[in-house]
Amino acid sequence: MSGQASYSTVDIAPRDRFAYWREAVCDSYVQLGCEAGEGPGFVGSLDIERHSALSVSRVSGTAHRVVRRPSDIRSASEADFLVSLQTANSSRLTQFGKTSVLRPGDMVVYDSTQPYCLDLTEPFSQTVLQFSKASLLSRLPFAETLGGTWIDGQSDIGRLVRESILAFSAHLNSGSPVFASTLQETLLDLVATGLAGSRKSELALSSFDRQILLRARSCIARRIHDPELDRNQVASATGLSVRRLNAIFQCEGSSIAGEIRQKRLEVVAAALHDPRFAAMSISEIAMRCGYNNLQHFSTLFRKAFGRSPRQYRGEEECSR
Repeated sequence: MSGQASYSTVDIAPRDRFAYWREAVCDSYVQLGCEAGEGPGFVGSLDIERHSALSVSRVSGTAHRVVRRPSDIRSASEADFLVSLQTANSSRLTQFGKTSVLRPGDMVVYDSTQPYCLDLTEPFSQTVLQFSKASLLSRLPFAETLGGTWIDGQSDIGRLVRESILAFSAHLNSGSPVFASTLQETLLDLVATGLAGSRKSELALSSFDRQILLRARSCIARRIHDPELDRNQVASATGLSVRRLNAIFQCEGSSIAGEIRQKRLEVVAAALHDPRFAAMSISEIAMRCGYNNLQHFSTLFRKAFGRSPRQYRGEEECSR
């Protein structure tokens, strides 16, 4: 479920501003140690939007340092990746002994389960994505090695990722939850592609087949509500034949049709547990997610989740 929060030092007494920032932001939001930078006064602002698959933060302020310490990691429950997109001035991120310098437009990926240091050496602004490690591991099998990876914001793929982060994040609260979910998944696909492009010599995703898988899954996520979506259309979006694309999916133990089916069921299941859809019937939800044969849908759902859609929704209602 989405949610929003804002923190600002504007109305805080100057002598208390950094203490407020450290307690309200560094401790409660991201479990970090904060060290004040040089200068006569600290200023900071943070706006957070939490969505089903990722969070988007817009943060700005004067110079300071944030450090992810082993003690912070031990006391935290999340296992996430973060992507910082520099939007003004510069900063430095150090993780696994690698230091990445960020200029406007550049991005860096870092792992919340490992120590890191972010030096914000001058008045700055960033847009930050935060998402589960599992969501990236499903796209990049070797994502565990990605901490500290820099993405050149001026490269072709870097510009695509940068512009997508800025554009997509501005529309996550518009349209239906299904639309927002599709945008989030597409954005994660693009981030994975950007990472693959930056580590071509190291990641399996740099292979042609892995790139094709990302393109196919992105097509499926964008069009999952379309009842006409089938394997021919997905194959066409990748420029391959159905036979060739199916062979690539089979290397991952799946198929084009299987991916479409699984994604549709996941979207329906999420909607059945989402209170924003409480007034909508199961049939309406299923039809909005691309099903036009409700009996077939019920059979597929029961097979995938071990219970009927009605029972699945009832479990969530009983837990409230």
